Amino acid sequence: MNEHLAPVFEIILPKIEKNNIDYWVYGGVSIAGFAHKFIRENYDVDIFVKEYDFDKTHENLKRLCKQNGFELCIDWKNARPRININIERKNRFSIIPVYLNSNSVLFKYKDGDQTYQLEILNKIRRSISNYQFFTTEDRFIQEMFIKHIEARPDKTKRTKIIKDAFVILNKEARERLRFPKQ
Repeated sequence: MNEHLAPVFEIILPKIEKNNIDYWVYGGVSIAGFAHKFIRENYDVDIFVKEYDFDKTHENLKRLCKQNGFELCIDWKNARPRININIERKNRFSIIPVYLNSNSVLFKYKDGDQTYQLEILNKIRRSISNYQFFTTEDRFIQEMFIKHIEARPDKTKRTKIIKDAFVILNKEARERLRFPKQ
């Protein structure tokens, strides 16, 4: 499962680490990290980096993409930039910047900004199927998932999101967010 993500784990993330850029996987793959295994097919890997590392990351990935035949695109639709990398014509990797201030970290999304404690930047090394990557702590993976669903309650009907919810949330949280029962 998720063999199509091998170039992300074997080429892209090691390059980012080699260039001393802190990153955190979030979204579906972070939930897999929480579960210590892939629980469903993940279409892509999403990461965030600190705002001041975003341009440096972009420059490093331009060269890497050219060397490997990947397509690099920048998307400015959602009030902040996002780098997408297409591998074999499919979006397999995305990067967004996060914005730090003295006591919090700001994520900008089209559905509204979300603020988290600075501790969201604590890095946890995860390993799944011989792939290594960094996420934030479990509590922030849960908090990000909950905030995402609160902003987009329509997603509670999507099969992949339901699978994620049954891994990451307890029964009370699933009921509060109105996930279907299984």
